[in-house]
Amino acid sequence: MKKIKLFPAPHIEIRISVSDEMERDYLECQRRFESGDRDLQCGNCSWKDVKTSSYGGACMLNGLEEQMKRRG
Repeated sequence: MKKIKLFPAPHIEIRISVSDEMERDYLECQRRFESGDRDLQCGNCSWKDVKTSSYGGACMLNGLEEQMKRRG
């Protein structure tokens, strides 16, 4: 399990506990997106119910990509 901290705005800290499955899904999604594949299959993703709002998932938070690519 990976622990991630994001600081999207002053005085706001978001902590996410990312399972191995979530890490694999996220990195696979990023790989597909970067290769030009826009069929991201969000309905099958382990992040699908992790929401920050009614229209955005936690997987779209600024800074998450950099934290996910770090080892540890």
